[in-house]
Amino acid sequence: MEKLGAHKKTLNSLLALAISILLILIVATIIFSFILGPYIVFNTEEGRQIEGEIDYYYIFVVGFLLVFPFSAVIQQQFISEWVMYIAIFTILSFSGEKTLTKVTKDSYREGVGSFFRNDLSAAIAIFSITAVLVLAVDIVQTGVGIPSGTLPETNSAKLVATITHAPLSEEIGFRLSIIGLFALLTIRGWRTGVPAIEFLLTPLPALKKSQSYVNFKGRVWHLFLPLIVGSALFFGFAHIAPGSVWEIGKFSEATIAGLMLGIAYVFYGLGVAIMVHWAFNYYTNTLYLFEENVYNLNLSTFSDMFILALGTILILYYVVKVLLPRTKKEK
Repeated sequence: MEKLGAHKKTLNSLLALAISILLILIVATIIFSFILGPYIVFNTEEGRQIEGEIDYYYIFVVGFLLVFPFSAVIQQQFISEWVMYIAIFTILSFSGEKTLTKVTKDSYREGVGSFFRNDLSAAIAIFSITAVLVLAVDIVQTGVGIPSGTLPETNSAKLVATITHAPLSEEIGFRLSIIGLFALLTIRGWRTGVPAIEFLLTPLPALKKSQSYVNFKGRVWHLFLPLIVGSALFFGFAHIAPGSVWEIGKFSEATIAGLMLGIAYVFYGLGVAIMVHWAFNYYTNTLYLFEENVYNLNLSTFSDMFILALGTILILYYVVKVLLPRTKKEK
């Protein structure tokens, strides 16, 4: 038994080392993508084509699209939101139980679970897991003839600006204003004393700070689970609603992504959910668009490999972790 325990500990440490290397590589490509976005929007021929072009500002509230009666220059809106993502990325790297650098240093000793003790590494882990799940569903659906659709051909600079705005708008509209707002209305009756703004930004962490948390923690999942599922279904339907560019297969893919984004929001907060969504929209697409329109670095291929490797390792690790104790009990 002691030898088995030692082997498990060694394997866990080696997995943590592999994850740590992949995490560092993904963070490096993320930082590089931050540079590529403004280059595409401002320094390419297609970027010059949209100079001075304006668009109406929109946001989602409780899953419904609201278009505000004021417009903004597309490039100016992009750069202001780009700065917000830089700020979120930086804040998340220092928030959580540990900083990002501390997590990577301690992971070999503490194991795989340590990566969920920093908000940025948790966001990257959740993103990678979601990417693997969505890809698996896409492969199955394509195999049986269920199309998901593709983004229409458009100006690449304008596309980067559009996909940069979506995570902020949609996380407010599908996570904060559905899960957060409805959960807040419910817990007001529990007399938790949790500040409303803090709860909306970080639902479960805010609840856990409450002195009365032990009195109602058994009810927490009865509260959050239906809201996470409902928000995810709403998110899935929104992707195939009339006027959408996507086809029927996108419903299941967006619903799975919505479930993971809901979990990210509840467990970690709005910042982590936004960063996961941003990774799907801006991070991966910016690498592709730069290589298509400017110069082929092959970085998107390596980025995909890192993401899929990390997601697969984490999924297999937690599947084994859940199934192994059950197998022992049956014996």
